[in-house]
Amino acid sequence: MASNTKNTNNTGSNDDDWLGDLVTSLFTAAGYLLWWAVLFPAISLPIIASLALGITHGPRAGVVCAVVLSVAYAGWAWLDPGSFRSWVTEPVRRRWLTWSRYTRSWESTCTLHGLTATLHDRTLTPTLRTITIGKTTDVLAVRIVTGQSAADWHKQSDALAAAWRADRITIVSTAPGELKITLMRGDVLAEPIGLPLPTPATPVDLGAVSVGITETRHHWQLPLLGHHVLIAGATGAGKGSVLWSLIAGISPAVKTGLVRLCVIDPKGGMELGAGAPMFTVFTHDATDTTLELLRQLVTVMHARANRLRGRTRLHTPTPAEPLFVVVIDEIAALTAYVTDRKMRTEIEQLLGLLLSQGRAVGISVVAAVQDPAKDTLPVRQLFTVRIGLRLTEATQTAMVLGQGARDAGAECDRISDATPGVGYVLIDGTAQPQRVRAFHVTDHDITTLARRFRRPGSRPSSTRPPHSTDTGQTSGEGTGE
Repeated sequence: MASNTKNTNNTGSNDDDWLGDLVTSLFTAAGYLLWWAVLFPAISLPIIASLALGITHGPRAGVVCAVVLSVAYAGWAWLDPGSFRSWVTEPVRRRWLTWSRYTRSWESTCTLHGLTATLHDRTLTPTLRTITIGKTTDVLAVRIVTGQSAADWHKQSDALAAAWRADRITIVSTAPGELKITLMRGDVLAEPIGLPLPTPATPVDLGAVSVGITETRHHWQLPLLGHHVLIAGATGAGKGSVLWSLIAGISPAVKTGLVRLCVIDPKGGMELGAGAPMFTVFTHDATDTTLELLRQLVTVMHARANRLRGRTRLHTPTPAEPLFVVVIDEIAALTAYVTDRKMRTEIEQLLGLLLSQGRAVGISVVAAVQDPAKDTLPVRQLFTVRIGLRLTEATQTAMVLGQGARDAGAECDRISDATPGVGYVLIDGTAQPQRVRAFHVTDHDITTLARRFRRPGSRPSSTRPPHSTDTGQTSGEGTGE
C-alpha cells in the first residue's frame, strides 16, 4: 500500500515538473518573440497583421494579407533598395553579425588571448559594452578588468585581428578602464582617387585644404594656415601626391595672390618644376640661391612679427599680405646632405626660425623627407602636422607620429607599396592618427593647374634667383610692413 502511494506521488511530481518546464519554455519563447518583434518591426508587423487577420477573419483572410504584404515588400525592394536595406535587411544583418562575430565567442576569445583575470575562484572577463557593425568597419566599446591596461591589449592586437578575421585593428583608450576597438575589413583606400581639378571660382579654406579622402570616406582636410606640415615616406610612397594635392587645393588662392608659393626642390626640380608658373620663387638646388630665399623669408617673418605684435595672435592673409607657403621636396638635402658645413648650419638655423616663429605671421612650411631620423632632420618636432606614408622601419613610424600613434594602429611600415599616397596623419593636440589617401595627380593635372592658376601677372619670373626682383618683392613687402 505504501509502495503504491509512493509511486503515485512520484508520478504526480514528474507531471508537475514536466508541466512547469513546458510553461517556462512557452513564456521564454513568447519573450523571445516579443523581443525580436521589437528589434525588427519592419518584419514583425506584417507577420503580426497577417496572424491577427487570420484569427479574427479566418485563415483565407490571413493568407491574402500575407500575400499582399509580400508583394508590397517586393515592390519596395525593387523601387527603393536603399531604404529597404536600411529598414529590413540591415537590422537583421547587424544583429546576426553582432552575435556571430563577437557576442557568441567573446569570453573564449578573451580567455585564449590572456585578457581575463582570476580572483579566488572567479574568472573576470572584460565587459563588451556596445557593438557597432558597419559596412567595412566594426567598433567595440570595452570595459577592461581591473589590473589591465591598454598596453595589454595592444600586445594582442595582431592575434585579435586574426581571431576576428579583420584586416586591420586599432585599440585606443577613451577613458580610464575603457577601450575602443576598431576592426576594418576590406580597404576603401585600395584604389587611387583622381584629383578633382579646382576652378578659379572654387573656394579655398586655408584652415582645411582638401587633399584626399579618409578611411571613413570623408574628405581629408589638411590645416595649412597656422601650421607646418611634414610628409615622411620611402621612395615611391606618394610624397609627391600629397604635395601636389595640397598645391592643387590652394591653387585658386595662388591665382588671386592670397597665397604665394616659395618652392625648393633640391633634387634638380624634377618633381615640382612643372608647376613653376604658379610659384613666386622656385629654386632647384641647395646653393646660395636657396640660402638667400630662406634669409628673405626670415626677414619677412621678423617684419610682420614687429607689426602684428600685440594686435593679433594669427596673421590673416590678404592679397597685399599673403600667406607664404614654403614647399621643400626632400628637406634632408638642406639639413643633412649639404657638404658646406657653414652653409648647412645657417640653413638649419633659418629653418628653425621659420618653423618656430613663422606660423603666427603667415609663413607655413610644407616639407617632404625620406628618412625622418633626428640626425637627418633635427627640426622634425617643430612640425605641427605630421604625415607618415609607407616607411621602411617600425622605428621610423614612431619618429614621425610617436610611439602612441603606432600602438593605436598607425603602422606605416606595413603599408603596401601598391598604394602610394596612403598614410596616417597626426595633428598636434589630437591623440588618434587618421588613415588617409591623397589624390592621384597626373602629369596632365599638373599641366592644367600650371596653365589655369598662374601667379598674378605683377609677380616676377620665379626662375630668377632670390636676390633678384623675385625676392626683392618679398623682402620689400617685409620691410614695408
